[in-house]
Amino acid sequence: MNNLHHQIEKDKYKIRQLSESEAQIYKSMRLEAINEEPAMFRCSVPAEADLTDEQWQERIKFPRAIFCLFEHDKPIGMTSILLINEEEAYLGQSYIKKDYRGLGLSALLYKIRMDWAYQQQVKQLSISHRESNSISKAANQRYGFRYTHRETVNWLDGNTEDALYYTLELP
Repeated sequence: MNNLHHQIEKDKYKIRQLSESEAQIYKSMRLEAINEEPAMFRCSVPAEADLTDEQWQERIKFPRAIFCLFEHDKPIGMTSILLINEEEAYLGQSYIKKDYRGLGLSALLYKIRMDWAYQQQVKQLSISHRESNSISKAANQRYGFRYTHRETVNWLDGNTEDALYYTLELP
């Protein structure tokens, strides 16, 4: 039930799902995110900087949906949702360029992923953040996510700190 017509507009901003042919936009935004904010992202194996273009194309395909936030036609942020099974999805990879933070744009990142989850008939969403990331904690709690557990994680900035996990039951 994959549909690539997810788009939301707010003033001069637009967020939409990227198509497979736009994997380079995803790659560029994701690499910028992990380079600009290594404290917010986990270490991955293999390292994302080492992925081939073909691997980036695979990462944009269903059961994952990648959304890019634009100011007019300029990419300024991104986020993703991964369908884990028929009833559960994981929200991740959220990033907004520093100059655009504090404008309420993260609401678009949540709304488009929630819309996608409803269309996929997902029953539960999960999300996590670094324990010290109080901004992410406040955002997910605004949407009703409830704490479930924690795990120790190695972060791209070279530090180890717990990740806190939350879930949200959907009607």
